[in-house]
Amino acid sequence: MNQTRRTILTGLLLGALLVLAAGSTLLVRHVPGAARLFRGDPAPPSSGALPPVTAGLSIAPRTEWLAFESQRGRLNDYEIVVMTTDGSRVTNLTQSWADDVSPVWSPDGLRIAFVSLRDTPAGKWGMGPGSIYLMDFDPTAGRAGGLFRLTDGTGDDGWPTWSPDGQWIVFESDRGGDREIWRIRVDGSDLTRLTNSPGEDRHPDWAPDGTHIAFTSERGGDKDIWVMAADGSNPVNLTHSAGRDRYPAWSPDGRKLAFNTLRDGNQEIYIMNADGSEPWNVTRSPSIEGLADWSPDGQRMVLYSDLEDNKEIYVVDLATGRWTNVSRDPASDEFCTWSP
Repeated sequence: MNQTRRTILTGLLLGALLVLAAGSTLLVRHVPGAARLFRGDPAPPSSGALPPVTAGLSIAPRTEWLAFESQRGRLNDYEIVVMTTDGSRVTNLTQSWADDVSPVWSPDGLRIAFVSLRDTPAGKWGMGPGSIYLMDFDPTAGRAGGLFRLTDGTGDDGWPTWSPDGQWIVFESDRGGDREIWRIRVDGSDLTRLTNSPGEDRHPDWAPDGTHIAFTSERGGDKDIWVMAADGSNPVNLTHSAGRDRYPAWSPDGRKLAFNTLRDGNQEIYIMNADGSEPWNVTRSPSIEGLADWSPDGQRMVLYSDLEDNKEIYVVDLATGRWTNVSRDPASDEFCTWSP
C-alpha cells in the first residue's frame, strides 16, 4: 500500500514539473533586482545575451594618491610619503636612514620611482651620487612592496620619469661629465644617453603619447623649457625667457605644459600650450611655488608652496583658483606628484 502511494505521488510530481517546464518560466537563481532565465516564456533577447546583473551593485572608484618627499624622517631625513588627495591616510613608504626624494608614479599607479642616497656614506642630498629605485605600491592598502635599485651610482642620477608604456625610465645624470638626459629599461638594461650639449639638460618629463620628452636646458644661455623627440632628436626651445624656466610637466591630454618660472621675479607656476604659446600664471602668489603636477582629469594641480611660512602640499582647482592645504605638517613637504 505504501509503495503504491509513493509511486502515484512520484508520477504526479514528475508530471507537474513537465507542465511547468513546457509552459512557464523557471527561475533557477535569484539576484536582487534581476533573474537569470533558464527556459520558457517570455523568450530571452534575440541577441542571446542575458540581461546584465546590475541592481544593488556598485563599483568603487580607484583611490587617487599624492606622493611627495617630506622631511619627516626620524633622523630629519627626507622620506617618500603618500596620502590621499584630501590629506588622509598619510603613510611613510621608505622609512630609511638616508634621504629619499623625487617620487614619480608609474602609468598604472602600481610602482613609484624615486631617488635615494641610502647607498652613500652621508646619506644626504648633495653629498653623494643619488641612485634611482623602483618601489611597488598597493593602491588599495596604501602601502609599499618590493624595492629594486635601478641605477648603479656611477653618476649622480635624479629626476626620473616613466615612459607611457611603463617599460622605460628617463632621468638626468652627470655620469657623462655634465648633466644630461639618459634612458634605461625598468629591468636595468639598455642604458642610453639622449642629450649631449655643453649646457646642462635636466628635469625630463615624458609626453603622454610617448613621442616627446620635455626638459629644462641651459643650452640656449638661460634655463628654458625644451622639447625633443623621445629618441633625443630635434630639440626645440619653447620658452625663450630671460627668467629661469624649469620643471616641465605634461597635462594628461598632452596639450599643455606646466612649469616653474622666475619670469615675474618670484617662483610661480605657469601653464602654456604644448608648442610654447599662450603662457599664463596659475598661482599669482607672493610665496615660493615649486614643482607642480596634474590630476588625472586635468582639472586640478598639486604643488608645494611656502604660502603659510612652511613648505606644504596644496591642491589647486584650475577652474576656481581655490587652494587647499592637504599636508599641514611642520616638516618640509616638497616634490609632489599625483597618481594615475
